[in-house]
Amino acid sequence: MATFPVLSSGAVMQYPAPVSFGRPAQVIRFIDGTDQRFIARGRALRSWQIKLNLLSEFEIAQIEAFFQAQAGEYSAFDFPDPFSGTSVPNCRLGGPGLPIEYEGVDISSTSFLVIETNG
Repeated sequence: MATFPVLSSGAVMQYPAPVSFGRPAQVIRFIDGTDQRFIARGRALRSWQIKLNLLSEFEIAQIEAFFQAQAGEYSAFDFPDPFSGTSVPNCRLGGPGLPIEYEGVDISSTSFLVIETNG
């Protein structure tokens, strides 16, 4: 399984570093218009909003190559959690595209979502 690339500084993401926890819910709709909701999985899954600024051409090329190798949001990879330092398996990218802003020579930025899944 592939591992998310780290920056030349050794960090995975830059501050601010928002992380959120969520539990997937299942909704059953009845004929009379009412619904019933229940938690579909036992544990909360994490998601990280990755915001990277002032990246060198090497760093942005490394992230772009990783995104292409993962085929966007379709392949799972290991993500090094920046808070605990542990490797989180079965993570996916949160969208099909990678928005990149080229601001100047050797200066670029990007923002995307990494989502923990159950596999």
